[in-house]
Amino acid sequence: MASPRRIEKLNNLLREELGKIIDREMDFPAGTFVTITSVEISPDVHYADVFISIISPEPENILAILGGNIYHIQQELNQSLRMRPVPRIKFFLDEQEYRREKIEKKLADLKKE
Repeated sequence: MASPRRIEKLNNLLREELGKIIDREMDFPAGTFVTITSVEISPDVHYADVFISIISPEPENILAILGGNIYHIQQELNQSLRMRPVPRIKFFLDEQEYRREKIEKKLADLKKE
């Protein structure tokens, strides 16, 4: 079991490294932006849930592209990090980000009225 402080540091490190790998290695359709909003590593440091925000007409398609390339992304991560074990990653859409956007739009509409 890792300490909460260590897990927080690993979350940030993993988020930065995954951002670099996705930016450098992945090809998405034009006009698509993928942002890693947060990473949650399990207490035993064997698994990591990666939450992403996608700006694209078809976010499910982008999630499928990431899922199809997860083996390659995991290999790049294994080579770039000097820690063992390297957490096995899994991508999820960040639903909280979409909720925030909806609330902000509603607030902007109320201000206009």
